[in-house]
Amino acid sequence: MLDIQIIIEKINKTCKIFFPESTFFLHPSSTNRYRFKITGNNTSVAINNYHNTSEEVNVIKWLDDFWIYIDIRFENFNTFISLSVFQGEETDNIKHQLFRAEWDDYNNKEEKHPQPHWHITPNQVIEKTFEELVSIEDSDTFTSLLEEEKSKIIDVNQIHFAMNGNWINNESEIHPLNNEEKIVRWFQGLLSHLRTQLEYVK
Repeated sequence: MLDIQIIIEKINKTCKIFFPESTFFLHPSSTNRYRFKITGNNTSVAINNYHNTSEEVNVIKWLDDFWIYIDIRFENFNTFISLSVFQGEETDNIKHQLFRAEWDDYNNKEEKHPQPHWHITPNQVIEKTFEELVSIEDSDTFTSLLEEEKSKIIDVNQIHFAMNGNWINNESEIHPLNNEEKIVRWFQGLLSHLRTQLEYVK
């Protein structure tokens, strides 16, 4: 069984170096002591799309116009980790979700989704922009054209892109959450990798 306290303490201690523009701390939820959410001193609001639901969450400033949200839950001996990256100016009321990293351990040998994995979500920003244009233009023709084009494209939000497929060794892409040190090192590597890539695209 995982030691929750060790995981949270080590992530809080070792990962704060990745947040020069805000403090970083995983804090227990007020309603569930086995759920931890990111907190900091430079926050904003975002809409987090997760498992076919949308909820308003507090995100913290990461770098430039990128913001981050982390949610870790320990339920019935299972662990669920979700990290989302958002983009938006500080003055924007709502930041747009770009992608989400997840590592869910259902302790299910028949699991069909890779663990950990990525969800890519920026197309929702584009769709929202088009929908806003439609309301401004109030054009039935434009609306029908938009819907027709959307129907031709698969919803990549539903795809679980494997993050750590061990296919080269003829093994699967399912990795259990069963080691405190590995979880902490995964967080460190994930944050380091994402910062490097976001700085590169900027």
